[in-house]
Amino acid sequence: MKFNKWFLFLIPVIAILAYLSIPSAKPVDETGADVAKIRSDKDENFRNSDESPIKDKAAFKGLNYYPFNKEYIVDFVLEKAEKAETVELKMTDGTTEKLIFFGFIQAEFKSFTLKLKLYQHEDGNFFLPFKDKTAPTETYGGGRFLDLPLTNVKNNRLRVDFNLAYNPYCAYNKDFACPIPPAENTLPIRIEAGEKIFN
Repeated sequence: MKFNKWFLFLIPVIAILAYLSIPSAKPVDETGADVAKIRSDKDENFRNSDESPIKDKAAFKGLNYYPFNKEYIVDFVLEKAEKAETVELKMTDGTTEKLIFFGFIQAEFKSFTLKLKLYQHEDGNFFLPFKDKTAPTETYGGGRFLDLPLTNVKNNRLRVDFNLAYNPYCAYNKDFACPIPPAENTLPIRIEAGEKIFN
């Protein structure tokens, strides 16, 4: 039996409120200290938590990452859908999971126009699944994820820090089922930031 940590019991009212009221963004961390702390805390959690997807915790030496690079902190233009709607995202075990489709984000980056589908969690924060040219040799072949707080939005732009891109639980443990990024979120470039393949 596969486990699924992505049971998202969506509350449309919360999503609509989040859709209409967006706070300002926090400053960019130019040094990467925040990213380093997040990575350290995640290693500690995976090593000690009962909910960790790591089977052999005694042998766990930590996750693998690209070095922090502020070049991969990108401000995307936010394009809201006419209305927030619940959609079904395909899962690795053949099932589907419900998410709220918020709209699209778009930016010019490395001479490419990037346009990706953007979703919301039940708490209103954004969820961005994507896949890029580093997969499957350097990063997880099934794609990576980003959770983006509403505070990353300012002046109709969403700040996306790819240094925080992470693998789904199924990258560490096949007992878990995880969302599959939509075809529209397959990027034509390498995103050399965030988490690498788990060894």
